[in-house]
Amino acid sequence: MSNILELVQKFADDLDMEKPQDEEALWEYLARKGAGVLNCHAASIFEVDAVKQRLTFKKSIGPVGGDLVGVSFGYQGVVGFCAESRKPLLINDAESSPLFTKKVDKGSGFRTKTVIAVPAVANGVLIAIVEFINSIPGSFSEDELKAASMISALVARDVYIRRLESTIKQLNLKGESTINNLSGGFIGADMEGRVIFFNPKAQEIFEVGDEFMNKNVVELFQLCPDVVGVIGDVLKQGKTVRRMEFKCVVNSKSKLIGYSSINIKGVDGKIIGAGIIFQDITDF
Repeated sequence: MSNILELVQKFADDLDMEKPQDEEALWEYLARKGAGVLNCHAASIFEVDAVKQRLTFKKSIGPVGGDLVGVSFGYQGVVGFCAESRKPLLINDAESSPLFTKKVDKGSGFRTKTVIAVPAVANGVLIAIVEFINSIPGSFSEDELKAASMISALVARDVYIRRLESTIKQLNLKGESTINNLSGGFIGADMEGRVIFFNPKAQEIFEVGDEFMNKNVVELFQLCPDVVGVIGDVLKQGKTVRRMEFKCVVNSKSKLIGYSSINIKGVDGKIIGAGIIFQDITDF
């Protein structure tokens, strides 16, 4: 057991060192390095669609691995049982196992003798089924089954994090797009007072470009002192207001600005900054 634990530790250390950048690279790492840890001829990663109960070859290495990627099928065989039960499986005589189906072997010409299949789960979500095939020594051990579960869990964790990061990025981009297309002006600052939003309508109203982006909010004092005061009240006191007005001189022109102030919240609901939504109501 000590030797297999050393291999698992090296797998984890190398994972931290290589830092695969995306989901595809993480699955590649698991299949390639995992086959080495388990000392076997082939490895496959199956993407799981729990709703449709389908499995798709996401990554496959071995004699016919490249031919299998993208092939989908309903829950069946060893990997189907693993997906449905979420239990790891060790089979050292595939041909005599009632769980084993020869469909893939017949289609590929590959002969499966021994199998380890484990669910890759992160935060309660079944992300993939990981299968290691044909032990080079001739049979898999219980220690190797445990090792397969460990390394699959490590990669599943990182895949789950990548997916969360991608979702947050998309939400942020969607939010930024919405802000940029507002009919009114919007200026926002983070908790450190750094300007993170200054949408096109705000630039139009104050007749400036994007020179205030990423600057400290106090620099907006030269633009309009009231803007600094409104954002400062939210950041320092949590004080927000609705439907208020102030006057501001923009390039020697007096403008009447109608505004509301808000807390800016992240996707987790936590306050991450303060903002002012406003319109030029001079001619209204």
